[in-house]
Amino acid sequence: MFPRTCEKCQVLYCGAQDILAHHSIPLVMTTLSVLKADDVRKRFKNVIDTLRYHVATGRFSYVDRIVAAMDPSVVEETLREALRIVLSAVSSPKVAKGNPIEFDEEEKVYKPKQNVVEVEYVEEEPLDPKRAMRGAIPARARLHGRLLQVDNTWKILYTPPRLPSDKELAEFFDEIRKDLSVAKLVASLAMTFEKEK
Repeated sequence: MFPRTCEKCQVLYCGAQDILAHHSIPLVMTTLSVLKADDVRKRFKNVIDTLRYHVATGRFSYVDRIVAAMDPSVVEETLREALRIVLSAVSSPKVAKGNPIEFDEEEKVYKPKQNVVEVEYVEEEPLDPKRAMRGAIPARARLHGRLLQVDNTWKILYTPPRLPSDKELAEFFDEIRKDLSVAKLVASLAMTFEKEK
């Protein structure tokens, strides 16, 4: 039976799967929505912020599962799990007072500033001051964290993410059911710094 030539386009195929794949691609492509990445960033900013929080804290599995997803139901379940954890974390925020740690351009090191600030946070991660001073600070921490010296202890304080509204989440689910690449864009944007307001 195979090899066989496709009757529509005269292409030679070795198996039934090849013919099905060849003719199903155009059908799938016609149902895709065409959203620009910047439109995705604006429409689903709180979904992105929720995932960005997880990336900042080192929990990359959520964005990894979304990027690898071959079906919208995987994205939906992954996002439900991510939201459940965030909802629990933001339900009991803490506040810390301390000195913000910033890079000193003259001395070329990170060091605490003299001013005292108050930071609301939901998770924290200790930093080794000697290593951090020289720049050994996880880049991911800057996605959703503040560096603070609290009582001579250096910490990364992870700030609460913005939760998506039910409308934003419903629109996101509807969009990924039409075009799974939107979910992959959202996951990719979650690994970047938020645009300055």
